[in-house]
Amino acid sequence: MPRLSRQTKETIKTIVVLVIVALLLVVYVIYPLNRVKTLMGRADLDSYNPDSLAVNDVSLFQEAGLPADTFRVDADGLTTVAGVYIPCNTENNEHIRGTVLLIPPEDKTIDSLVPLATELHDSGYVVAAYDQRASGSSSGKYHGEGLYESNDLQAVISYLEIRAEITHPLTVVGFRLGADASLLAEQEEGRINAVVAVNPYLTTRNLLDETKTRTGTHWFPFYRTTMFWWYNIRSSYAAQKRTVDQIKPVVCRTLVLVPESREATPAVEKLKDVSPADRLTIEAQPQSREELNRQIMSFVGGVQ
Repeated sequence: MPRLSRQTKETIKTIVVLVIVALLLVVYVIYPLNRVKTLMGRADLDSYNPDSLAVNDVSLFQEAGLPADTFRVDADGLTTVAGVYIPCNTENNEHIRGTVLLIPPEDKTIDSLVPLATELHDSGYVVAAYDQRASGSSSGKYHGEGLYESNDLQAVISYLEIRAEITHPLTVVGFRLGADASLLAEQEEGRINAVVAVNPYLTTRNLLDETKTRTGTHWFPFYRTTMFWWYNIRSSYAAQKRTVDQIKPVVCRTLVLVPESREATPAVEKLKDVSPADRLTIEAQPQSREELNRQIMSFVGGVQ
């Protein structure tokens, strides 16, 4: 068998190096840059124009018979969140049972909350809801990892409170990243009387892992570090990672609903360990939306 010439060997080595470099570029630059848009960006990111936000349309609420009105809140000078406000159907404020503020998941809009809002309104509650940043009619290209969403929530509460549109007790019901916003906001916002957190991430690692699974993103070595690094560059947020060690005890009465597969995870166990037993309840999240709404209604009905 003829031996390869020195020049041929050098050529092969060069090709191998170039292939390796190309693979690294694809795995650690091109692919994650593309997937970050799916993981952390708004659904219409490619066509999003901050100068022409989508109309804050509450027609689905009105079609459900709800006296819905719209509002917009300047959350941080750069982000405007769009919401709906539904006053109680009683004429005397003494009959209002309280206010419930709803936050949909980061990849859905307030339209997904019409059935729950209807049940709450029919039960005598003032109801408000808003699209999270980077979704629906709210502005922003990228959502955060919880802290920015917490600030948005507190801005909405201040907006409603200054207009005397909150009747206490105030219960915040958040889903996924909205649940993280609720848990983080109750640490600082004394006007929150109770929280329902549906499937919160609790840590940045969980957010990345669960979003990866939900969006079908492929794993590769140093996946979390790479994705979060490119996310910070794309979003310009310089967001801080939340770890299990940073989980704080709940402050007010709180119901956390998580899938059975997550009940024994380190983050959930840490939340349980550091929180007062008389304030925190952790239960399995029902699979059906109807059962989930009933579970939420049952908890909200017991808030005084």
